[in-house]
Amino acid sequence: MRLTFLGSGGAFCDFRVNYQNNAVVHTEEGPVLLDCGITALQSLKELGIRAHDIRAVLITHLHADHASPAVLVGERYYKSPDGRGASFLPTPILAPPDVIEPLMGSLVPFLDEYQDRSGAIRGGGTRALVEAQAVTETEIGGTRFRFFRVPHVVGASIDKPAYGVEIADARRTVAWSGDTTFSPDWIQRTAESVDLLFHECTFVPRDRVTVHTHWPELASLPGEIRRQIVLMHHTAVPADVDVSSVRAAAARHDTFEP
Repeated sequence: MRLTFLGSGGAFCDFRVNYQNNAVVHTEEGPVLLDCGITALQSLKELGIRAHDIRAVLITHLHADHASPAVLVGERYYKSPDGRGASFLPTPILAPPDVIEPLMGSLVPFLDEYQDRSGAIRGGGTRALVEAQAVTETEIGGTRFRFFRVPHVVGASIDKPAYGVEIADARRTVAWSGDTTFSPDWIQRTAESVDLLFHECTFVPRDRVTVHTHWPELASLPGEIRRQIVLMHHTAVPADVDVSSVRAAAARHDTFEP
């Protein structure tokens, strides 16, 4: 198993420092994109991964730094890998039903008017350019992906659909928390069953305006659990913060092989 970060930054990161928290999982059938934010396509180009090589895109929740695939979809359809003409290649996008359905609706203003192979302008491009699949589990190239619900934007009458992903092949299993508030019981249960836990972390001071997990919360976990955690979604670790008790803090283009 091999996972490469396109970026490990938050929604509002400085793109000169880091890109948004998206990753590529390398499978036997090609790269699978784990979330597709605004910076994903640029990061893929820097890594030498062509948009046309992407086997599928998995979306964990509907925030712009995770679910902005319109430009990637357009490049795959209107450009060919060699830059000569259009490839008309649709993009498989997979997510649980309560994520994929509103995502497809949000793409209509960007994709629905399109040119088909004859050059005619038509409607219905969202369905022509995107192969939408509502899934909770799938297997691609010998790697299994399973979505599980996490608490992210939760209020008195709000529980925004948000998911983490369990990723497994014949030898290793890892968990990707997605964007989530701190859930120590889940972390401890998960740490017992996976080889590595990629967990979101923010270093900004905690206040009332938060829907993320903060470093002091993760630092409160037992040492054996912290040693299984790779921090992500943090943009950059502050110089005065010691994170040596965790496995690593991911940076843009870092690759992990559990």
